[in-house]
Formats: sequence, structure tokens, C-alpha cells
Amino acid sequence: MQMYLRCMVRVGIEGLPAAEAAAVREALEPDNVRMPEGLDVAIRSMAGCNGSAAGLTLEFSWTDRTGCNAGTHMMGSLIGTVDEVLEHAQVALRVVADGA
Repeated sequence: MQMYLRCMVRVGIEGLPAAEAAAVREALEPDNVRMPEGLDVAIRSMAGCNGSAAGLTLEFSWTDRTGCNAGTHMMGSLIGTVDEVLEHAQVALRVVADGA
């Protein structure tokens, strides 16, 4: 039986109007390409109830199936990716807020 290491990071950006959440999601989607092997990013909208504020959920998952203890390098890639996507989300939020 082969064992592998898996890590998941979930970040929620709450309290955004649905239109702003959609704009930020659209801004982040192009970044979700050419990820390191084993690293995946999913961006999901969080719906508000009865027109209330919504938001986004960013899910980062990394799986090391190589079995060669590449964990330290891949964990660094995961941390770097989370940091980069959050920086892009912050920029997108500023642009959306300035355009409102």
C-alpha cells in the first residue's frame, strides 16, 4: 500500500455583495492555470441568503503522490500559491471598490 501526503487550505472571503464576489472570482480565474504538479486551486462563490452579502471560498489542495518525500518543496509551493492568490484577491477587491 502506497501512502501519500495531502494538505488542504480553505480561505473564506465573506461579506461581499454578490456582484463584487463575482467580479473578484472572474479576476482570479486566469491565475488558476499552470499550477505545480499535485497542486489545485478551486474558487467557489458563497451565496448569501435573501439578498444578503455573499463571498468567495478559495480552496487550495496539494497531494504528493511521488512517495519521494518532496513534501518540503511542495509545502513551500502551496504556501507561496496561497500568498500569491490572496494578494491578487486584495488587488481585485480594491479595483472593484474603486469602480463602485
